[in-house]
Amino acid sequence: MTPEARAIWSALEFRKPMVLRNIEPLSEAQMDWIPGEGRKSVRWQLWHICEVEDNWVRRCLLDEPARFPMSVPLADATESDRPSKTRLLAYLDEVRTLSRERLDAMSDGDFDRLVRDPDFGEMPARDLWAGVVTSFAWHAGQIALTAKLMPGSPVTVWNFSEWDDPTRGSVRPQ
Repeated sequence: MTPEARAIWSALEFRKPMVLRNIEPLSEAQMDWIPGEGRKSVRWQLWHICEVEDNWVRRCLLDEPARFPMSVPLADATESDRPSKTRLLAYLDEVRTLSRERLDAMSDGDFDRLVRDPDFGEMPARDLWAGVVTSFAWHAGQIALTAKLMPGSPVTVWNFSEWDDPTRGSVRPQ
């Protein structure tokens, strides 16, 4: 893996443990809780993360058709189409495996290759990957906020105590 690919991979994986920590204690019902009108559930956010990471790269970088392992695109999904939390977490793992393989296959010059996105226009492939990374970070934050706002949330708030006490090197739940 090139240094640039390694940096992108690290950025993708950096927030994944926190996402998993925020999702794992949620029940199926809590996965669907919506924090207010016009907002999205944790289930929706996770599904969106997976589709963006896979299909944006497929469409713009690899010139491949989109794929929808849940049988239907998120945008067309009805309540009865919702996959289980377990299936969505498996989808995230599947997409991360694909991203790792895709990044492994890229050379330094591949990141300079111009790709086209209907919304963002022409950009280097590195910017496409930056969009994937920032989309994941954005939605990971929304998952954390939603999970912590829900009534009776099983998700704990983290205490970054090493900021107050430099002799401590761990982050602990509060």
